[in-house]
Amino acid sequence: IVVLAESMVLFLFASKTLESFLLTLGLPTIPLVPISSSQAIIGAVLGIGLAKGAKGIHYHIVAKIVLGWIFTPVLSGVLSFFALFFMQNVFELQVYF
Repeated sequence: IVVLAESMVLFLFASKTLESFLLTLGLPTIPLVPISSSQAIIGAVLGIGLAKGAKGIHYHIVAKIVLGWIFTPVLSGVLSFFALFFMQNVFELQVYF
């Protein structure tokens, strides 16, 4: 079920082929958004857990996953800033913003 749900989400929201097909039929297209397969899988697993009753969901694990989704881009930005600062000041390279 999870693999089917992931495939459907990725096909519907990230497929240029579907967008082209809908355009040739003169139908409105679904906005394409970048979707991580891990987010689709986590969403499918949580959906199944909620359908069976929320008692089986380990919310502390879900909280760790969500925190990872939040902090990863923030930490990547901070690391990139320091890397560019290092490149500009140590190697005296021109860094364009």
